[in-house]
Amino acid sequence: MLNTALAPLCARPLPVADDQHVDADLDVTLSTPLTLVVNAQLEVADTEQPNLELALVIPRSQCRGERPRLAALLHAVQAAIARATRGGTIHRPRRVLTQVGGQPHLIAQF
Repeated sequence: MLNTALAPLCARPLPVADDQHVDADLDVTLSTPLTLVVNAQLEVADTEQPNLELALVIPRSQCRGERPRLAALLHAVQAAIARATRGGTIHRPRRVLTQVGGQPHLIAQF
């Protein structure tokens, strides 16, 4: 779980290698032969709405170790937001953060 009080406003962007894989080992919540699950948090600009905790489920076939392809990560973000909001709308989504080595990183391409 991410703590927004500890997540700086200027979180570093998640590094991406030339081959379009994330260039860092993500903090994994669950790893199976078929999937990799990573926690993330969707921050919203509207102070009336709480931030949403997300579970990003990424097919293992789209990963190299703990490093998913960027496209697979972005797809997992979109799917997690859809699950969390049950098809409703999020007013003014701000950013999505995930953890690398215990530090928050911005999924900048979201």
